[in-house]
Amino acid sequence: MDSNAIKSEPSLVKVESEDLEEFSPFNPILNDYYKNVFNRVSHTTAEKLHSQRVDYLKGVINEYNYLIDDENLEGLKLITAFSIMKDLLAQGWRMRKGKNDEILLAPPKLLRGDSKQYLRQQLENERNAQFKIESIKKFIVKMEKSKKYKGKTVSVFNLIGNEEFLKDAVCEIKSNVEYKDKFELAKTYVKPYIQLVDDSTCSHTGYKLRDIWRYFRYTWSIPYKSTPGRNLFYLIRDGAQENHPVMGIAALGNSVLQLSHRDNYIGWNTESLKETLRKRTKTETYEEMIKGQLGLKRKVERVIELESDEEHKERVQKESKRIAPLLIKFLDDAIGDINLDGLLSEQEVKNISEETISKLKAVAEDLKNKQLNNKRSSSDNIVWTQESRSPLYTKKRATELAKLLDAKFRITKTLETEGDEYLALKKLLSADKGKSINVAMQANRKKKIGSNLMEIIVCGAIPPYNQLLSGKLVSILICSPKVIKDYNQKYSTQVSEIASRMKGEKVVRDSRLAFLGTTSLYHMGSSQYNRIKVPVSDGKYLEYKKLGETEGYGSVFFTQETTKSISKMVQIIDGGRKINNVFGEGTSPRLRLLRSGLSTLGISSEKYLNHHTRRIVYGIQLASNTSEFLKGETDNLDYLFPMDGNEEIYTEELIDYWRKRWFLRRVENVDILERLSSFEKKSVALSNYF
Repeated sequence: MDSNAIKSEPSLVKVESEDLEEFSPFNPILNDYYKNVFNRVSHTTAEKLHSQRVDYLKGVINEYNYLIDDENLEGLKLITAFSIMKDLLAQGWRMRKGKNDEILLAPPKLLRGDSKQYLRQQLENERNAQFKIESIKKFIVKMEKSKKYKGKTVSVFNLIGNEEFLKDAVCEIKSNVEYKDKFELAKTYVKPYIQLVDDSTCSHTGYKLRDIWRYFRYTWSIPYKSTPGRNLFYLIRDGAQENHPVMGIAALGNSVLQLSHRDNYIGWNTESLKETLRKRTKTETYEEMIKGQLGLKRKVERVIELESDEEHKERVQKESKRIAPLLIKFLDDAIGDINLDGLLSEQEVKNISEETISKLKAVAEDLKNKQLNNKRSSSDNIVWTQESRSPLYTKKRATELAKLLDAKFRITKTLETEGDEYLALKKLLSADKGKSINVAMQANRKKKIGSNLMEIIVCGAIPPYNQLLSGKLVSILICSPKVIKDYNQKYSTQVSEIASRMKGEKVVRDSRLAFLGTTSLYHMGSSQYNRIKVPVSDGKYLEYKKLGETEGYGSVFFTQETTKSISKMVQIIDGGRKINNVFGEGTSPRLRLLRSGLSTLGISSEKYLNHHTRRIVYGIQLASNTSEFLKGETDNLDYLFPMDGNEEIYTEELIDYWRKRWFLRRVENVDILERLSSFEKKSVALSNYF
């Protein structure tokens, strides 16, 4: 990700010859008085130039700021509607009046190849808004101010690479003819290492490691927000220079629960199961080969290789006998992880009936609106049985148990009726689009996602090392044996809070890291992850695999002011807070809050939360049998690098590969000296933004 945001006006929006089908009414639900105010202001906004609209709405919001009052819900709804409109226009949304003078909005119409610059512009408003927050400004000033440490004067700028040192290194490397000498010099002049960010202090500058990471994270073009749940933060530093400057930063965070491209790749859905049951050993059919370009002799050979009908039937039957009991096991394990107290007896769970399932659904429905103002329990004084009985977790237990028992009831009944695993699975897959099977597979997926998967949420270079392709280095090192070891050690004994509340007792999950995922910020120019395929051994690779492209939904483009206004509005309507950022309420609390707020105003969240930018989904398998492990077919993990105490050595091998594959080629093939000469440390200073 680039550290500098583009500061130009959203000039990419093409307003000529607009397609009216792209426009939708922006018509918030307000009482008559405030509806008239909204119409008057929004019509005036539509008549202004695009470049004037956002500032005009800011002035209106300030003028009507007195309406933000607990006693004036309708006034608050008006301000919230204006704030949402302002944020959309700041993102480049188009605006016009319809035939009946209604206000119409449409997503940005991008010129070809401009999506990257447009996305930067979208992120700029929220990112720069951070630097107006007094606490953040104080932090930046503190980091940039010189101080004394161990007899020397330092500031955060001492953690930015010395371009003169790097230029000398480049010159000396280029002056040598022998590749071996170049490589040895590269090892001397650039000595990367990855450092886990914890509560300790940097021995070279006296700054907290967390503060160093935080400062450089603010240089990103995407706004910085805290990441609850499991996470690991890293600095990649250069031991060849004084103070060990920062080459790049990285972070791992919780994986999203549902991501279709990833789930398809791993085999966590019914479509992958259907494919397993119908595919033959060879992908070509006889007809496909006849149409192809293979020679006649080779065509005959491939026909012989094709699986016969009998072989196919035998293999499918074998697969079915393996899969069916595995689905039941997933369900039984998940059911066993739920506290039955206050819901069902052991006998009712053993002898599942439709009445039992209906009973659970009724309990969940009754508790649906009794979970306002949930409080986060003190981590030092948690009684899991009490937590399990809270309205929030009683509802969650009832809901989950009803779903699991219903799936088990249908699967076991179908298996008994058909008397054949293949026929039973085939019938289940056709009924309700495989809903029962999907519930069983989700039970396994939820457990794995919470413990064995992580998302790369930050990954990139810090200038001037970006000129030396240190972004590639960071991408490799975040998958290194050192990181796997750190994760496995940190979470191997950590109590899973949600699972413990569901079970009513302490639960520690198997926390061996098996898979990393990430999504590129930009659809175009995502070269940081492309072509990373590091050979390990025996034909195995550490590789970023492109799994697909997604155009999803996000909350990052809405300002904190808008979010606060929505939160206040929803809280008044609900009579309390339903979204409290506590474990168990659900994922993506900010996104759920925005959906709720838009819905309250009668505004389509499907239209206005779509960020309209495609992104590339990547996956990285950390073991040779990652898929089998994640699908629950084995409990063993065959890591690409053995976890045998030599993780630091294996990680150094990855660094050497980066030196050979990218660093030395960069030094030889690019005008690197000119690029380094044009770099100034002050260009990275965050104080430039205020």
